[in-house]
Amino acid sequence: MIRLFTLAFAALAACSALDAPVAQLERWQKQRAAGSLAAIAEEPVVRDCAPGKGEACQRLHLIRAEACLGLAFADRAPGAACPGAGAREAGLLSCAASAAQSAEQSAGEVLLPARKLRTQARLCAIENLPPAMAAPAARELIAEAAPLADAEGALLRGRALLSAARPSAGPEAARCAAARAALREAEQGLRLSPDDPALKRLADDAALRAVRITDCRV
Repeated sequence: MIRLFTLAFAALAACSALDAPVAQLERWQKQRAAGSLAAIAEEPVVRDCAPGKGEACQRLHLIRAEACLGLAFADRAPGAACPGAGAREAGLLSCAASAAQSAEQSAGEVLLPARKLRTQARLCAIENLPPAMAAPAARELIAEAAPLADAEGALLRGRALLSAARPSAGPEAARCAAARAALREAEQGLRLSPDDPALKRLADDAALRAVRITDCRV
């Protein structure tokens, strides 16, 4: 009899462990609906969610990425594309990028919503770096954003290219090439979404940056 009770208890404990991601997912969905983003951002995903663990884990990482990015953007200055460079904002951007990457690892493939979240978080982190450090990070980010074929993907790649074209980001020729590529991304995005104000602003900024680089033509 004691052995039966022991086996039953072990089975219940195993079921509880297997259901931990589902239980956290149900709780986070309620918290997200209530606007409790801070509670989600402050709580790590359950340990059961190792890479490749399944859909519940993938969704948990996505929800946490959204929560961290949402909190980072909540206090942006009016009209700003990214949050400030404070420690809190940097931590939230890092949280968003890491959680989005974990969502892709759980999916085992390029997961476009996660890739967009990660690209946005990393882009804002890059824009707060000194130009010489931002340029190589931006080039890496452009390659990572290649699967994003919509207008938003063009915007993200264009903004990364614009970061690589900043003054002091490298040789004039490399900066010119980055500015011209940013303009091409803006034009590609506008073909997909002609009225997007962010893409129009990107096109204007890229053209202006190119003009300010010696012997750079667009």
